[in-house]
Amino acid sequence: MRVGIARITLRLAYPFSLKEKRRLLKGLMAQLKRDFNVSVAEIDEQDNLRAAVLGVAVVSNDGGLSQRVLHKLVAQIERHPDVSVEQVESEVL
Repeated sequence: MRVGIARITLRLAYPFSLKEKRRLLKGLMAQLKRDFNVSVAEIDEQDNLRAAVLGVAVVSNDGGLSQRVLHKLVAQIERHPDVSVEQVESEVL
């Protein structure tokens, strides 16, 4: 079993309230879960309107597959119009 994990730091473009931030992140996380069959959670910067840190985990029997899924997931986040990726830390265990 191989577990791919990533910590993705995001800069958010528009939220003017925590409610808007939650709505934006909830939609983004639901899309990632649906498209990549991964676990996703906001793990840091919960009270910061313009930043978010997502934790992502994917489990497979192939470490290369886990790494490819994480790369594709980050690429999809980068295409989101209201989010920019500032930093990505990932590894396969």
